[in-house]
Parts: sequence; structure tokens; C-alpha cells
Amino acid sequence: MNKKFLRRILPVIAAILLLASAALTTACGGDAKDDTPTDGAKNENGIKAGGTAVVGQGAEPITLNPDGKPDDNMPQIAQNVFQRLVKTNNNQAVILDLATGYTISEDGTEYTFTLPDNVTFHDGEPLTSDDVKFTFDEILKQNGWVASSFSGIQEITCPDDTTVVFKMKEVDVTFVGNLAYNGTYILPRHVYEGKDWLDADALMEPVGSGPFKFSKWDKGVSLTLERYDNFYRGEELPYLDKLVYSFITDGNTAMQAFYNGEMDMLGSIIPPSSEYSKLLSDPDIECPRIVYPSRFYVGFNLENSICSDINFRRAVAHAIDSDDIIAKAIKESGLKATTWVSPVFDWALNTDPEAAVPAHDLEKAKEYMTQTGLEADKDGVYAKFTVDTYNYEPFPEFATVLKEELAKIGVAIDINMMEYGAWEEKVNSGDFTMVIGGGYQGPDISALRDRITTGKLLNHFNYSNADVDRLMAEGEKTPVYEERAPKYQEVQKILAQDLPFVVVSEWLGYMPYRAYVKGHPASEEAVEKTAFGEFTYVWLDK
Repeated sequence: MNKKFLRRILPVIAAILLLASAALTTACGGDAKDDTPTDGAKNENGIKAGGTAVVGQGAEPITLNPDGKPDDNMPQIAQNVFQRLVKTNNNQAVILDLATGYTISEDGTEYTFTLPDNVTFHDGEPLTSDDVKFTFDEILKQNGWVASSFSGIQEITCPDDTTVVFKMKEVDVTFVGNLAYNGTYILPRHVYEGKDWLDADALMEPVGSGPFKFSKWDKGVSLTLERYDNFYRGEELPYLDKLVYSFITDGNTAMQAFYNGEMDMLGSIIPPSSEYSKLLSDPDIECPRIVYPSRFYVGFNLENSICSDINFRRAVAHAIDSDDIIAKAIKESGLKATTWVSPVFDWALNTDPEAAVPAHDLEKAKEYMTQTGLEADKDGVYAKFTVDTYNYEPFPEFATVLKEELAKIGVAIDINMMEYGAWEEKVNSGDFTMVIGGGYQGPDISALRDRITTGKLLNHFNYSNADVDRLMAEGEKTPVYEERAPKYQEVQKILAQDLPFVVVSEWLGYMPYRAYVKGHPASEEAVEKTAFGEFTYVWLDK
């Protein structure tokens, strides 16, 4: 590897290389020994194995295919059943997962990953480099969740069973970061070859190589995983016998279950805003706060006759009072958004006034509404339609405040609250006018591409701008930090003009869990070696 090239390459790659040595020791476990305690006793390291941990899940997965359809709920489960080459932890760092290390060619177009030689899938068959090749070949062939992120792959080769080489068509500095995101879990060729991922063969009984294996799915109730006894990182791992994901869509019901001891970890459930002070002050509860590159937004369907009018979008944008929405709905989870990309990517922010998220200005909003050509009825209503959102906090409250704000400019909305899967299906079909949503946009800034470039799966807005497409593509092919930032800054300027959506708030995440839960992925002892919801090292000290 050319050292000069490494010094200039983007931190998302450079940081990984610096972490590789430490990750080999922590994430891959080294030479493990069997010191599993029996009869509930602690081992020589003070760890007590066994037991079942119940984890909250705010919405049910669409399928159990981790690489197929877009589904923000499957990854909570997938990272315990499957493995990726690399993964993202709760510090937003990319660390090793299945891979024991990797190198990048001097010209930046070839990535060589090495694998351990003792990994088996849950059916006992060995995992080899051929399974890695199969997985990514199928992601591209079947247009999987993140296929567009890997269109730059020219060829995948397997020199031997523990080596896989990705040859890129050109430099793509986002490649490793994309590998650490969702939809890149390694699947066994011998199980899934010839299956239709996106239809009938949606992997409803998944076979992975992770610390836990699939047991059962009680639709609408829970999903259970069991310990995989032959997990390659050591006979003592994972410590738990079972993981049960409990599906509870109502935040208040979920909190009561948590306080009653029916759940050990709140998981993906967002606590009701009224509970944060209690969670943060209770000595029996750990509640780490994490800043994610994830955001709350109001989105427009640009193919809708009303929303296609830029004056209408400007009217809505200026009618939105982010401070009001955060104060009444998002509360402790909110931080007012002023830029078009997450502040996590401070190196690329465009803070110029012309690139800012529109500020609340009711008079300006009313003025833009008069320029739409829409005619108000006798009640002063210019437009009436439905806004679709999720049925869990803080989205219903968010929608209620938005309804009040839009009424002030003559826009009357009905609120349609839906389960995530139904929302996703409806929005992907284009059958909507406006939506309230949220979502992760990391670990690399280029993840924004999936929401704003032409034809991408998460571009629910049907937005298309040739300059945005070009700049985002150039940003992924520019290894020099100082040359990359201006491209994203120009994108932010364009978004401020086009307004395909309006960013309202950043998301400050909290991960409440009972204090007796040790080795949680947000804890100091496990954060550097686990994915954001991976429970390999969790044990219950009770």
C-alpha cells in the first residue's frame, strides 16, 4: 500500500485500517478457550453464561432476508444471525466483523479481504470466500437492498477459501463504509442459490454464521433466536442461550413492559418523550445517548400535482416550525436541523445562508402559497390531503403539530399512521402526497445518495436532478478529503433550492437497558467490538 495514498484517503477508510489490528484481537476473539460456567456460576472472568434476554422491537420485519428488500427493522435481528465483512458500531466507526483484515491496492481499486478458516453456517457447512462472492453477485443480480451502492464492482475473485478480492471499475472511497451498512450480510450459496430473494423465497427461515441462529417467528408477537453452539469465536460465545425480540408498537405499552421487567433491553423501541427523565435518573437503568447520522423529515411526492409546485414546497417549508415540533413531539430525541447533511459529517457542512434549511417564517409561507395558483375555498383552505407516517413515537405527535402548523397557511391534512412495513410499501408504490419519516444516513456521507439520487430505493420523493446525481457520484470517486467536501456542499445548495423534503431534526438516540445487562453494544466494554445491536457479548448479572 502506498503510504502517501493512505495519508490522503478519506477517514472512513483510513480509520478502518488503523482499527484493524485492535479489531483482530477484540472482534475476532483470538485463541478462545472453553471457560463456560455451569449451573449459573461465573467463570474466571466474572461472566455468567446462559439465560434469555428479551429485546424490544418497535416494528416487525417485512421478511427475514437481510439483503433483499429495504427494511429498517430486519437489521436489528440480522446482525445477530448473520455477519458482514465489516460492521458499524455505536461510535459510528467501521470495524471488522467476519473479515480478519483487508488491504487496498496502491491505485485504490482493489480490496483484498481475508477470512478465518474455522467459520461454519448454522447448518454446519463451512463458510468460504465463495459464499462472499455468491452473496454480492446475487445482491447485484437480484437488485438487493443496496445493489446500487455496489454497481462499481467490476469483478469478485476467490484466490483461495479464505481470500476474496473485489476489483472496482474505478476508485470508490465509500466501498468499505457501504460494506458496513445494511444489506451486506453473507449468505450460504448451498442454501440460497437459485432462490428468489424478493418474492416467494424470501428466506423466512434464515441460515447465517452469526452468534445466534433462527428458532421461531410468532407473527405479531415475537421472534426467537437460539445460541449457536459452534460459533467460531470461542465455545464460550455467545453468553446468552436465547434472544427474544418482542414486537410492541405502542411506546407506552413497551415502557410499562420494560419497567415491569418483561424486557431486558428496550432495543429499537423509541421511548415516549415523557419517560426520558425517569430513564436517565433511575440507577437500575443504563441509558447511553448516541448521536446518529439519522434525521426526521417531511417529504414531498414530486410526481404529485400539488407537491410538484416549488412554491407549494416553499410554503410548507417555511410553515414548519422545527423548534415547536421538537418541543412538543420529538423532545429529548431532537436537535434542530439547519443543514442538509448530518452534523456528524462536519467536514462537509455547507453553512452558507443560501444552503440553509428554510427557517420558520409564517408570512413568507403565506406569500408562497398565494403564488401556487391554488384557490382557497370558503374556509380559506387551498389544499386538503393525507400525510402518511409511522404509528410509533414521536411520529404521531410530530404529525399532530405539523397539522396545526400547515392549517395556518390553508393546508388541511389528515394523518394516516401506519406500521413501518405498510408505510414502506405504500410510499414505494408512489401512492402518497406527503410523508413524515426518518432514517439512518451513514456511516459515510455518501449514504445520502440513496435518498436523493435518481431511481434509488430510498428516494421516496421521486426526486431527480442531474447535477445532484453527478456531484454525488464524483464524491464517491474522490479520495482526497479537501476535494470531496465541496461536492457535497454544492449538493446541499441545490437541495435548498429544490426542496424535495424538509429536514426538521437530528435524531439523538438513547439505548435504555437494565443495569444487570452487561456487554451491551453501547457499553464501554463492548462498543469497540460489536455492531450497533449485536449481542455476542451480552450476559445477565442477575
